[in-house]
Amino acid sequence: AKDNKTMLLGSPSEKTSATSSISPMIVTPAGQQLISIAEISSAPSMGMFYVEAEMAILDEFQDFCVLECSGCKQKKRTKDRKDFECPKCNRKTSLVPRCSFQIDLIDNTATTTASISAELGEKLLSMTAEDIFDITCTKRQSLSLTHVHEMLSNKVFEIQLRKSSWGSSNTTNATLSILSYMEKQHTPDSTTDRTPKKIKPLETG
Repeated sequence: AKDNKTMLLGSPSEKTSATSSISPMIVTPAGQQLISIAEISSAPSMGMFYVEAEMAILDEFQDFCVLECSGCKQKKRTKDRKDFECPKCNRKTSLVPRCSFQIDLIDNTATTTASISAELGEKLLSMTAEDIFDITCTKRQSLSLTHVHEMLSNKVFEIQLRKSSWGSSNTTNATLSILSYMEKQHTPDSTTDRTPKKIKPLETG
């Protein structure tokens, strides 16, 4: 908290530049407009968007982590952590687990699926990537998500999304990635209870 104090007190628009290595702490910086999930799905342009939505993990049997090269961070389609010769790094290297999974976003206009990974995913699951790999790959068990469902239930989050595209020359697909999220704080009612209350006098002696 002490290390982040200066950043948190500063202007969000100045502290969330693309060149910064620090993930944005404030989900909806001043001047950014919230849009609906339906609008994101139909938007042809790529970029960053801000939504208010509920989050849920509907697919409990998905892979919640991937293995990637410890050097170039390229994902590998394997569950074996043996050292290998990476053609991109051009050296013998090891594979490390990285948290990565799909989460569903729901508002009153539509439902969509986005990816969440690394520290954000670990925070949501309350597990490290090593723990996830040990349970799902080494022990070949499914993750217990009861605590996650309870934590997400009946809550609305302010979410920063990035829409990007990938594909071949024939087809183009769009994907959504969560860059940050924060639970939306409910604004208390402005009405104040003005009912007079009888005050008990202090005893003397």
